[in-house]
Amino acid sequence: MTARRRQRRSLKSIRLTVWAAAACAFVLACEGVPDALAQEPAQKEIVIAQSGILKGFNPFAPLQRLFGGGKRRTKKQRPSKQRSQTSRRATGTPPAFEAIPKDPNAGLILVVGDRMARGVADGLKFALAEKPQVRVETVTDDKAGFAGKSPPDWPTQVLAKIRGADVKAVVVMIGRQDLTKSFPGEPPVDFMTGEWLDVYRDKVDDLVRVVRQEKKPIVWAGLPPTNDELVNADFTQLNSIFQSTSEDRRIRFVDIWDIFLAEDGSYSSYGPDVDGKNARLRTNDRIDFTWAGYRKVAFFVERELSRLLGGYGGYAFEGVADDPNFIVLTGRTTSPEALLLGGEDDEEIDPQSTAYRFFVKGDALKPMPGRVDNRRIASLTEELAPVHVITEKPAALMGPHAFEEVDPNRPPELFERTEPVRSGGSGQRASAPVKRVYLPVDARTGAPL
Repeated sequence: MTARRRQRRSLKSIRLTVWAAAACAFVLACEGVPDALAQEPAQKEIVIAQSGILKGFNPFAPLQRLFGGGKRRTKKQRPSKQRSQTSRRATGTPPAFEAIPKDPNAGLILVVGDRMARGVADGLKFALAEKPQVRVETVTDDKAGFAGKSPPDWPTQVLAKIRGADVKAVVVMIGRQDLTKSFPGEPPVDFMTGEWLDVYRDKVDDLVRVVRQEKKPIVWAGLPPTNDELVNADFTQLNSIFQSTSEDRRIRFVDIWDIFLAEDGSYSSYGPDVDGKNARLRTNDRIDFTWAGYRKVAFFVERELSRLLGGYGGYAFEGVADDPNFIVLTGRTTSPEALLLGGEDDEEIDPQSTAYRFFVKGDALKPMPGRVDNRRIASLTEELAPVHVITEKPAALMGPHAFEEVDPNRPPELFERTEPVRSGGSGQRASAPVKRVYLPVDARTGAPL
């Protein structure tokens, strides 16, 4: 019995040795496969279909660990930095950029509104990064507008900012967060009803009144088109309220509606950026802007600011304290579109004044002696050209009535003929035009009447 057990054990050891040798040969054969074949996608790894409790089990794992064969599976690492930058720009977050230090007395552009206003402020900061004469600050609330249960007190916040800093202009972009929100009351004022629009218009007027009382210009950016017809209708209604405030000469409404439409007038999330390249301008919700979109809105806002302020750097001069007649020639004191008469303030014009009758009513001015609009006969003899009075051949000049008896009470008749200028020859100057005036004469004596 002992001998048989020994034989069985020896057979088992032989079998294990054979299996181990076969496995080693198989592994060595796999290591010797040419690199070109090993790099093919279909031959990278042998996958054994398994299910149940054996799922994920590799029977060759012990041999591969024993003989050094096989490589651990590693996951490909994506460039997370580039992906994060792309995602930030797609959501409207500006990239990191360096701005030169601002002057201590730099003028302030104050941006007011919701999330869109904050994006426009970022675009203005980027555009004005190399201008030390101007800086940009915000009074914004990403999730708030004029409507809602507890909206911010925009006039109070803006007034405190204006009186605490050297604000040159105020930029407003608001309304996106007012969609579907009602005004508080008993009962609440429902969205987009007639009463809602009246309350909203009063809120806008309150903000404008505070800024204008401080004699600051306003640039109001309108709302953009979207891919939703209902939202477009709401934004159009709000834009009409914003645009109605631009009747004041110091309030500029920046209409960006057509700027963010395709060539055929339809909505498109893509379009030319400030560099003229085709880029994505809107986010996935088709309402908000990407970073390229905010830069584009800021471009048109900054253009209106330049028109209002004449640039950035101590502009909007108001004279020197000790010399009110001092005029600065390197800046613009008023907007280029200001009225030439009457200045910036509206004053009533006297209806009886000459200016009112001429410019408003269209009445003609009274003729003055010696002026070209005077049609009296005497003025014709006062022209600069030399006048020659001819009395010969009165019958030929005066026609069939030359020998009629002249009534002394009848005003004299005048017949005139102007000779054209005759050009001289080579080296000679052209003769001056001569106007010959023929006056009525006595047919018998030939003397002028």
